[in-house]
Amino acid sequence: MNYKRKLNYVSLMIICMVLIMPMLLPLCVKAGAEGMVTPVYYDDGSLFPVVDAAELLTDEEENALAEHISRVESQYNSAIVIVTVDTLGDRTVEMYGDDFYDYNGYGYGNSHDGILFLIDITSRKWHITTTGSAIEVFTDSAQETLIDDCKSDLSAGNYYAAFDEFVSSCEHRLKSDVEYRTFNLPKFIICLIAGFILALIPLFIFIMQLKTVHRETGASNYTQKGLSLTHRSDRFIRKSVVRSAKPKESSGSSTHTGSSGTSHGGSSGSF
Repeated sequence: MNYKRKLNYVSLMIICMVLIMPMLLPLCVKAGAEGMVTPVYYDDGSLFPVVDAAELLTDEEENALAEHISRVESQYNSAIVIVTVDTLGDRTVEMYGDDFYDYNGYGYGNSHDGILFLIDITSRKWHITTTGSAIEVFTDSAQETLIDDCKSDLSAGNYYAAFDEFVSSCEHRLKSDVEYRTFNLPKFIICLIAGFILALIPLFIFIMQLKTVHRETGASNYTQKGLSLTHRSDRFIRKSVVRSAKPKESSGSSTHTGSSGTSHGGSSGSF
């Protein structure tokens, strides 16, 4: 009887653990987000793309920026997240950006495609985090361009203008990437025809210059009768130096792994 009672207790404990486990999983996922600001949500529960914990923007500016981001995201299926904080806690700016993106579930698709722009107003540092396909789209050189486009406004304290310009630069880069990867048959045919026409122009010019050319039936006109060489010498008259540019390294993205195990591209700096 005692054996059956113990067996029932064990069975009950197993059942309880199975029922509680799904409720504990979200807590495990969010565990890495400890010490960071809380993300913002729309009324439908989806993530709001602007988290202004440092209060650098007005409510109207946040909404306008979010609308701009939503238009870009819906067209290119790549997340754009703007985050401002007034403390990094015990994290570096890179760790904060990576963890905030990963543990709060930002990004599109299984690879969580997207880019995050983090500003720590206290240290005046910025960080860009790229994830998924955005690692290849926003290469190291592309990230330099993004910062160059908005850094003057950041330094001047024009934060809305800086963030809006950052989003516009992201849009331009995403558009360029799509155009580069998309094979456009009409454009290809036009370029092919234009190249053929340009190649024919010098050919016709050379043909027109050959009107006086006629066939030579003998070799007598090419001989040099009575020519005799009595002296021969080599004389150095000039030198030629050929210089070639050092090949540049191919542009790409440097990557690292965040605490969640996700691979990221990114860069950091001050403003």
